Amino acid sequence: MFGLLAIGVIAGVVVSVWGPKAPVAASVPAIPADAQLMIVREVLHGDTVVLIADRPGPHVQSWGSVTARLVGVNAPNFGIVPECYAVESEAALTALLPEGSYAWVTTDEIKRDANGRWFVYVWTPDGVLVNEFLAANGFVAPELSPPNDKYWQVIAQTAEQAARQQVGLWAQCQSQESPSAKLSVGACGQCT
Repeated sequence: MFGLLAIGVIAGVVVSVWGPKAPVAASVPAIPADAQLMIVREVLHGDTVVLIADRPGPHVQSWGSVTARLVGVNAPNFGIVPECYAVESEAALTALLPEGSYAWVTTDEIKRDANGRWFVYVWTPDGVLVNEFLAANGFVAPELSPPNDKYWQVIAQTAEQAARQQVGLWAQCQSQESPSAKLSVGACGQCT
């Protein structure tokens, strides 16, 4: 219990300290009427979460625990040596989607990746599009996964604004390139 509380406090600090320096210009979509309600089981990584579905739905046609990958973004990875901003990215996602919270999800053209993870757009109960929020606040780099591009313009625009303002990984990582320099690839030097 103490560990979860400590993670929540740290994640809250990370989100508040590295939040956007100016309002985001792009139009963020509201929770779609057909979004599927799920429960957050755990965050695995800065762009991957385990969700629980109590029944098959319009987007995720499985029930029980499913692993979901956020569409349109790429978080720095953990490994033998964690990539630049991996810890902050995971903490931000954990703060947005804490264990036991509700999340609304939709899918795009391709529903699953080669590893069987569901490709999803995720909204918090208060209507925050998680994919876009992480990009706007420099916790992830934009990553186009054609044909999954329903919210690509919003994600790419806010990521470009974060890079220009040197927010998050764009300020902290060495050898960063702006998202427009590599439209379809995670761009922060070490953050691929």
